[in-house]
Amino acid sequence: MENNLNFGSKLNVLGRVACKLNLAFIVAFFLTSCTHWLIDTETRIQAENETDKEIYNLSLVSGNGKTVILVPDTLKKGELSRPYKGEWVGKFDFAIFSEGFRFDLGHYELKGGMVLAQIKEENGKFTLNFR
Repeated sequence: MENNLNFGSKLNVLGRVACKLNLAFIVAFFLTSCTHWLIDTETRIQAENETDKEIYNLSLVSGNGKTVILVPDTLKKGELSRPYKGEWVGKFDFAIFSEGFRFDLGHYELKGGMVLAQIKEENGKFTLNFR
């Protein structure tokens, strides 16, 4: 009888270990495969022109100088672009074009989600505010 109890307790220990391993596997799978459920890597961006000038092509400028156009719309004073989406999460330099010239807007961070990029001009300098 004593051997049967010992065998049963060994099975019980093995069962608990297997349960813990299954739980660890599920957690590891979720964290490695399904992080997009927890972290929004997609940014949806809309631009608003709060300047007196016509502007176009709100763009990201990468470290190697490559320009990626986020909002290809041409916006007149007070206009709002349609929303655009992409995998834009991180710190970037931004630029716009107006009157045939490129204007750098500075270095900003996109964290995913919906963003309204308000473009303003003060004293001949364009600025960018995110809401």
